[in-house]
Amino acid sequence: MTLATYTELVAAVGNWLDRDDLVARVPDFIRLSEARLNRLLDDPDMEVLSTITASGPSTSLPADFGAMVSITTGRLPLKPMSAADFASIDTTITGYPSFYTLYDGGIRFAPANATAVIAMVYRRTIPALTEAAPTNWLLSRAPDVYLYGALVQASAFVSDDDRVSLWKSAFDEAIDELRTDGSKRKWGAGPIAPRIRR
Repeated sequence: MTLATYTELVAAVGNWLDRDDLVARVPDFIRLSEARLNRLLDDPDMEVLSTITASGPSTSLPADFGAMVSITTGRLPLKPMSAADFASIDTTITGYPSFYTLYDGGIRFAPANATAVIAMVYRRTIPALTEAAPTNWLLSRAPDVYLYGALVQASAFVSDDDRVSLWKSAFDEAIDELRTDGSKRKWGAGPIAPRIRR
């Protein structure tokens, strides 16, 4: 059996569980696995470059935003600031942004600037698998991560099953291999060159 689509993944998880009473819950196990993978993974396939224009007091973040990697106006990188510190800034001051904060589902810049073009590299969330969206980069690259991840999420229902520890071990190993592969793809096999200070 191949694991190239959501339907094939659902069938495979059901086959591995071999429990008719859990078939209807398999989509939940996959969703829970995706939620966990979004917290665990930092892969080059998750990084996206987006250009936005600062507008008003807050600019919306992309719908698939997971975490900030870097952000710049093209001059210098913007520095992150806590929402509490940001609240104390005089918002009447305008200029080229130097700081940003993530707040209430949006991003705010200081000083405020309605025309600054912001280049942002962010870590996107994993596109959720559904019948309407049957595949994504992770299922194509690492179907074992999806399979074992869903089986681990099912472990609350099959805690007396001797296979649970095997699934957990296989999931941990698959995650480690995916991280190593991602690091090699992003940085190459050699050491990372130090940043040059100007």
